[in-house]
Formats: sequence, C-alpha cells, structure tokens
Amino acid sequence: MIRSTIMPTASLKLDITDVPGEAAEGELEARFTPASSSAGGQNMTVDLTTPGETEFVVGNLECRGGPGTLYTVQVSARNYRTFGFVQMLMEERINTPTESPIRLVVNPKRVTGIIAPDFPGLPAALRTFLSGASMTAPKAEDSDLAGLAGQALYDALGPLRKACLLNLFKKAGHASSDRCFRFLSVPAVMRQDRCFCAADDRMPEFLRRSEAFGTAPNLLHDPLPGFQLEDSFKSKDAHANLQVTFQRHKTTGALSADVDIDESSGIQHGLDVLRHAVTGGRTNPYLIREFMLLSDPVEQVLDPGYRFNFS
Repeated sequence: MIRSTIMPTASLKLDITDVPGEAAEGELEARFTPASSSAGGQNMTVDLTTPGETEFVVGNLECRGGPGTLYTVQVSARNYRTFGFVQMLMEERINTPTESPIRLVVNPKRVTGIIAPDFPGLPAALRTFLSGASMTAPKAEDSDLAGLAGQALYDALGPLRKACLLNLFKKAGHASSDRCFRFLSVPAVMRQDRCFCAADDRMPEFLRRSEAFGTAPNLLHDPLPGFQLEDSFKSKDAHANLQVTFQRHKTTGALSADVDIDESSGIQHGLDVLRHAVTGGRTNPYLIREFMLLSDPVEQVLDPGYRFNFS
C-alpha cells in the first residue's frame, strides 16, 4: 500500500491595521516560517496587498496532523515596522492569532508629512497658547520661528515640530498628566522633541503633590541661555511619559519649562520591544504618536489628531 504524502493544511485569519485602526497603506505581506522544534510545515510568503482591506484569511498552510505545527509569522508593509508573532496552526480549521488586530507601527523614515487640523480647527486652549507666543532663537535651527505667533507660527512649524506640538498638547491635557497644560503659556522654542515655554510659579508644587508624577533626573536637559535648571518631574504612566523640567531665569527669576514625551522603557509589541526612534539625538514625534495610541488601543484617548502621509 502506498501512503499519501500530502500534508494536512490549515488557515490563519489575520486582522491587520495601522495603529489608529485603519487599513495599512502600501504593500503588505505575511511570511510563515515553521519553528525548528516543530514538525511539519513549510516556508511561505503571501502577498496581502489589497488597498482598503484589513481582514485576510491565508489558506493552504501545511501543518502536522493532530498537534499541529508551530510557525513564526511576520507581517510586514512598506511604510511600517515588521510585526512578528508565534502561532500554532491546527489542521482543517481557521486559526486566529492571540493578538488581534495586528497593529502595524509606522516606520518614521517613510513619513513625508502629516495631515493635521488647520489653525481655526485647533482646540481653543491650543490656539490661545500659540497666540501668546514669544518665539526666540537660541540656536540657528530656531531662527525660522523667531517672532512668530498664532496661525503664522503654527503654519511655519513643518510636520515634525507640528506633530510634537500636537503630541504634547494632547498628553499634557490628559488625566494621565493631571491636565497640567493649564499651567503652561508663552511658547518660546519649539523643536521636534520638546517645547520651551513659560510656566506658572505654582506648577512645580502642583507636580510635586500630584499622584500622576514623580521626580526625575534633569541631566539630559540643557537650559535656555540665561536660565538654570531646577526640578524635573515625569508622569508615572507605563508609556509615553510626559516630562516637565523647570528652569529659572538667572536675572528676572521667570520660570520656564522644558516639556517633552519620553518612551525610554520601550513597549512590547509582538516579538519585539519597540523603543523610540532617535534621529540626530532627538526623539521622533511620529513614533511617540504610536506609543500614545498603543497605550490605549481601544479608546485611543491620547490620539493627537493627525495622520501620516507617505512617500
């Protein structure tokens, strides 16, 4: 008697989106690699590029009958970072990953710009903040914003600095940061990873007493010219921590704050621990947006309100 050598097969249902939950843009594929410790299976790459679609069923995946075959699955797309996970595939069924949907985190290098609200569409508090600006240029990179305020300032920020501003406004206005944005005013310097602005003299004591904040080192923060560093505080939430580092003017005694969002601890995402992308020594605000959304992927209460354009 000749025994059949045809292997049993399985299917895998994949729900794939970007971090906000929309269809991923660009080419999309899934690679299947049987684990070396698991019998059966075959290497397989499947093209999933279907614009606008988020749900896919991949069939004809070979597996061992009975106990099944363990696969490493990697989902990749041109504009996003690869997401990997381990999946046991059982014969004659549609298997579903433990983590679903699979949210693909953006590759910041692929972003060419952002789609953000125009100035009249911003929240009133942010419009007031920008309208009271007194922009200075302690470094050459800041010179294009010097003297601007209101809509002119907002329009001149460009995508990276605008993304940082929207990230900071959303985070500092949220309960996880004890809604401390109300203590900030008169922005003076805006960069892709931080904002220097005036701070109410009551703010340091407010953060010191706040259950949402703890003290933090200020060693990586350089004061503006004429200022000296004081205390620094960081929000205690697990991800996308808001850090406020105070500095006081040596002559006038005016209090200023260096406000940024940090993700130094990284976040587990599939088989990888994602850490913030740093370019030129500075955190990329596009990946910070992803961390903010992943901190609450269902309600997305920290959505800063902009989307990406890709090349």
